Amino acid sequence: MLPRNANSAGAAGAVTHPDVSPTAKLAGLIAVGPDERVFRVGDDSEIDIEATAEDLFGDNPGHVLVHHCRKVSVVVSYVGAERTVEVHPSAHVKKVRKEAIDAFGLDKEASADLVLRLPGSSDDLPVNSPIGAFVAKGSCTLQVDLVHLVRPQG
Repeated sequence: MLPRNANSAGAAGAVTHPDVSPTAKLAGLIAVGPDERVFRVGDDSEIDIEATAEDLFGDNPGHVLVHHCRKVSVVVSYVGAERTVEVHPSAHVKKVRKEAIDAFGLDKEASADLVLRLPGSSDDLPVNSPIGAFVAKGSCTLQVDLVHLVRPQG
């Protein structure tokens, strides 16, 4: 088992617990503060921290996110326009990207090389990360840029 905990929104990294016993309860592996919830990454439902690792993940590695928001408003900027998409904090960045592309009405060909980045950054958001990991503590809003990858010329 490999439950992972982003521990708090906006955290730089995740806490990893390798070789967790299948009978270990999630409550013993992560810290949950007041007004925070625990979500399985990629799943929109809140999970019970008294569940065991086996109940939550079976024989597979698993990832959880501790977050204070039930929904995140992601304000997406693309070539001077903005659209807002509402997503669950445990939604993968790739899901947010797809919803942003749909919100702008872009076709597959025009959007094939689009990525999400934090404003002012040249680093792509990792597609399998939960979007809530990039939301500042105390906020339920995130600003991102939808940009085309720079393609080498020549």
